[in-house]
Amino acid sequence: MSAVTIGGETMRECDRCLGLWVDARTFDRICADRERQSLVLGGTSPATGQLTAEITEPIRYIACPQCGQLMNRTNFAKCSGVIVDVCKGHGTWFDADELSAIVQFIRDGGLDLSRQKEKHEIEFQLERLRAEQANSDSSNQLLGVSLTVNETRLNGVSYARGLLKFLLK
Repeated sequence: MSAVTIGGETMRECDRCLGLWVDARTFDRICADRERQSLVLGGTSPATGQLTAEITEPIRYIACPQCGQLMNRTNFAKCSGVIVDVCKGHGTWFDADELSAIVQFIRDGGLDLSRQKEKHEIEFQLERLRAEQANSDSSNQLLGVSLTVNETRLNGVSYARGLLKFLLK
């Protein structure tokens, strides 16, 4: 792999497949800055919306160039249609044209839409947990049963509340 600069950001590019290795901090900066996104779109081949190329090769997991562990394959933002390989602590591997497809997805509002969907799902789950807790509390009071059974659920509610606060920032 050789170092390339796209949109003022240094990345590593595979000379054979033209895939890109982007470290986590660089990718975060690209996702957050429209100017960098414009430079990325200008520096790579144009994205054609969601990548829909027919897969002719079997799916294979690739190792992180930094730590050597197999990376997780994930649909970016759970709804972009672009499957990328991610090493949580180190970065993301983009096959040819995937970075520009993701940048276009972000610029079209896809990331905001994904966050809204996730926020609504967390709110729904939180309400469901509260309802379960209320039903369980009233049942326990009627039966005189200790509330320690619900401590696990209460911890789940606290976790969901913290996650919701994080997403609303």
